[in-house]
Amino acid sequence: MTRAECGRRRYLARYQIRAVLVDRGLSMAELARRIGVTAEAVSATVRGKRHSPRVLSALRELGVPEKYLHSPHPIPKEAA
Repeated sequence: MTRAECGRRRYLARYQIRAVLVDRGLSMAELARRIGVTAEAVSATVRGKRHSPRVLSALRELGVPEKYLHSPHPIPKEAA
């Protein structure tokens, strides 16, 4: 995969993640408040710029598919 393709996937994934949040009635700021991190940490993780374990875990618990989470350390299959 080229850098451009990777960037495009990250760009599109953020909208999929936001759709899950909207379906759950949450904003990124509300999610941040609930899990005790800054809104910037949630936003950067959703954009794929940061990889906050707390944010990634919360997104997984909300049902965001792993393919949209740009984590360098995916959740182990036995823990899924």
